[in-house]
Amino acid sequence: MCEDMGSLHTTLLLHTEVRWLLRGKMLVRIFESRMELMAYFIGHKFELSDRLNNMAWLSTLAHLADIFRKLNELCLALQGKQVNILQAKDKLVAFSRKIQYWISAVEQNNFECFRTLSDFLEEYEVDLDMEIRDGIKTHLSSLQQSLT
Repeated sequence: MCEDMGSLHTTLLLHTEVRWLLRGKMLVRIFESRMELMAYFIGHKFELSDRLNNMAWLSTLAHLADIFRKLNELCLALQGKQVNILQAKDKLVAFSRKIQYWISAVEQNNFECFRTLSDFLEEYEVDLDMEIRDGIKTHLSSLQQSLT
């Protein structure tokens, strides 16, 4: 069905345990395949399928896909034999500063630093709910606090 619809992804794994670095990619794949998933769920009863029509839920999913992508990039930058403790600390401090910038951007209703979310909002020409925006700020603040 995905091939017939011209989807970027033709396989969606149904594993509950996915390695850490694949989780971010999985969120992006689910988000990008949301139309195909919705078409599939029309013929198959699935209690959560209504979420694929919920703009607030999709906005949150897009944000999480972006955050997991950024966390994956950080994790990859921290790995390797050439990375020492000073470099790792610098990368964590820099990431914490990025989070502070993202919080400021979200406060100004600027989501360009979150590509998936920004594209989604632009595609559907919607503004992000204040409640979702506050949730994103809270999530980012919590993430920043966990790094310090």
